[in-house]
This record gives sequence, structure tokens and C-alpha cells, in this order.
Amino acid sequence: MRRISIPGNALVVLVGPAASGKSTFAQKWFSPTQIVSSDRCRAMISDDESNLAVSGRAFQLFYELIRHRLALGRLTVADSTALSPRIRRELRTLARQAGVPVVALVFLTSQETCLARDGLRKRRVGSEVIERHHRMLRAALEQIPREGYDAWYVLDERGQDEVSVELTAPQRCAEIQPNRKEVREMAIGRVGVVGCGLMGSGIVEVCARSGYQVVVREVSEDLLQRGLQRVERSMARAVERQKMTSEERDTAWTRIRGTTRLEDLRECDLVIEAITENMDLKKELWRALDGICPPHTIFASNTSSLSITEMASVTGRADRFCGLHFFNPVPVMRLVELVRGQLTNEQTIRTCRAFAESLGKTVVVAKDYPGFIVNSLSLPYLLEAVRALERGLATKEDIDTAVRLGLNHPMGPFEFLDLVGIDTTYYIAEAMFAELKDPKYAPPVLLKQMALAGLHGRKTGKGFYEYGG
Repeated sequence: MRRISIPGNALVVLVGPAASGKSTFAQKWFSPTQIVSSDRCRAMISDDESNLAVSGRAFQLFYELIRHRLALGRLTVADSTALSPRIRRELRTLARQAGVPVVALVFLTSQETCLARDGLRKRRVGSEVIERHHRMLRAALEQIPREGYDAWYVLDERGQDEVSVELTAPQRCAEIQPNRKEVREMAIGRVGVVGCGLMGSGIVEVCARSGYQVVVREVSEDLLQRGLQRVERSMARAVERQKMTSEERDTAWTRIRGTTRLEDLRECDLVIEAITENMDLKKELWRALDGICPPHTIFASNTSSLSITEMASVTGRADRFCGLHFFNPVPVMRLVELVRGQLTNEQTIRTCRAFAESLGKTVVVAKDYPGFIVNSLSLPYLLEAVRALERGLATKEDIDTAVRLGLNHPMGPFEFLDLVGIDTTYYIAEAMFAELKDPKYAPPVLLKQMALAGLHGRKTGKGFYEYGG
């Protein structure tokens, strides 16, 4: 449970679209006398919501009530959408004139949720208003860090339920520590996954099973359905092995939504890319997503070897860009490499570490260096095994047996290459050799030929070994 500490004489500004849950949150944590609502001020003046003069007088009353409470040194919660920079400026001015701290709480509730809640209300604002509010919210998220609040917090749908508010001793503005201007609490609620292949489908599964809403995007309906079927089969096996109940499987399945449109990732708090290990394709994808997703969205690549810094360079959010390298099979393998780019900030590292740990993973942090930790150590071993086979040192079966029994590995190098994908290993080797020019990372001819021939291992039915079914 995260804790938000608010001085007992502060002005708390609630920022969020209609039906975002801010009023419900305020009623949960603050007393009715502490909340000044612009809607109530409007109702006190007139029921005619279409009259602009009424709206103007309502906000005059709204500001006057806040000014009066702040002058008395009382905690005041300003409950309006506050999506307009002008309204937020007026509220900050009132706080500064009273010499009290001002705290912003931003309610990052998805457009779909707001529309659903609005449909249940007696006095609906309608889809056009909510859509406009969400456009304004995206702009507000960019503006608020520069507006001079003593503290500000972003609460998504999940975060609204996972925080507690603690009132502290009253403070004057001069007593507020400068670094509190950077305070931001954000929980991941909705995860976007780009690519529903072997790795992407595994990431989708573990996120949904851990309680996250997941939107997965593929380039075609056929690839999307094949990926979703892979998730379905994996969860069915988990039920058979009593790793989860059928009810848990069904609930997890309801959290997954497939799409072929990048635009459907717009409401995600975190987007994880799991496409082919090709830098040009990844940069093209990130460039497009940067123009679609709001500023708060964190970008993470599942790359196993390519530069996080280079990918981040085509976006406007290099500080909110990192690597989240999962291992295959994702539902089974416990490790995640969290990769820090040259400009990745500490908040991104903390948020992504907490996210990965919430999936039941163990997190290690690596700098942005080709291959990170695991591949920089394991790849030379795998490539040398292929070279040994090329030289005729032994059969693939004997090499695998020697490694299993002599080194106590759970599987031999060729069994492992078939599991992770011969094509994937080839792409990683090519990328690392191109970057480092070290011969130990040069892909052997046999590996290249098998990758080009479509002999990719288990996922194609044939690699170094053949797989039925």
C-alpha cells in the first residue's frame, strides 16, 4: 500500500476527466467539509448547465470558498476536473497567496472505464465530453511537472485502490522541501504488448495471470489468433498441472484483448515490445508509438541484445525507456533482466522493477551493453557448440549428453537452441558481432543456414532435432 502524505493545511487539486473516480476517492479519504466541489457550487446557483454565465458565477463561488478555507488554515480539496491550465493556475495562486502547500492528484483512468461509469450515472456528460477530457488530460500530464506543485501524484485505476492518504502537520510553503516537486506515484494498470509470438504470448499470459489488463497487438489477424491460441494452450496446461484453477484461467482470459491497431495501445501505462530482433523495425515501431501513447507511458523492449539507448533515441521519452528482457518460456523462467539505457531515470527503474516483481520474477539490473548479462555469457558457449558440431568433434546427441552429465546443465546446447529458437540466436549473434567485432560472437555458417532454411527449433517442428505434433 503506497502512502500519500499531505500537510494538514494544504490545497489538494484533483485533476481528472469526468467519471474518473476522483470524487469517490475524495469522499473516501477526506471529510465532506474539506471538499469544495465545482459541481455543487454550480447546483447552488442554477440547474441550467448550458448557461455560461451560471458556469462563470459557479467558479467564482468555487474560488471564494477555497480562498476562505485556506485563509483559515484548513485542508481544502478542490474537486473539479482541473484539466484547464487556467483553472489550475487560479488554484495555485490561491494557495500561494495563503502561503500553504499545493498538491496535485492526477486520476489516470482509461477512457473506456470513464465511458462505462458515465453510462451508469443519472446525469451523463456523454462520450464527446469524455473524449475531450482525455485529450486535455494528456496535455495536463505534460504540463503539471512544470507548473510548480509542492508534490504531485499520478494514480491510475489500480493505483487509486492501492494508496492511502496520511495527513501530516500543517506546513508553510517555505518548509516544503524542493525535491518534493519531483514526487510521483504511479502503478501500472494496463499493459500493452507488441508482438504475440513465442515471447510476446508468454508476456501476455504472465501479465494477465498477475491481474493486469493486457492489450496485445499483432500485424495481422492470423498472427494474432495464433498467438492467442498459444496463450490459451499454455494456460490449459497450467490448469492440468494444477498451477492454476480453471476459474483463475477464465478470469485471466477476460483481461486479454487482441488488436491489429497500434492506436489501441493509447491507454496503456506500460508498453512492452516483443517483435523480431531487428533494430530498424524496432525503431520504426517506437517512433510510431511515441506519437500515439501519452507522455506518462513507459516503453520497454524485450530485446535480448540490441541497444536500449538507440531505440530510445527515436522517442521523446528516453528517460521513460528501458529494457525488460524476459526468458523463454516466460511463464516458467523466473528471471527478468532490467536494462538501464543511458538516459533511463530512477523512477522508471523503480516502477519497472516493481512491475516485474509483481509477476513473480526475480529482477537483475544491467547496463545497456550488447547481450546484457545472460547472453553475453551464454552465447559464446552456444556458438562454440555449433562450431564443434561443424568440426565433427562429436554428434549433437553426445555433445548434449556431455553437457548435461558433465556440467550438470538441465539440457544440452542443441536442446537449448531448439527451445529458444535458432533464428533468434542467429539474430542475437549477428547483432552482437556487428557491435563488438569479437570473433566469439560471429554466427557459425551452420546456424545461419538453419535460420534461413526455416529450421528454427521447437516452434517450427524441426531444428537440430525433430518434434512431432
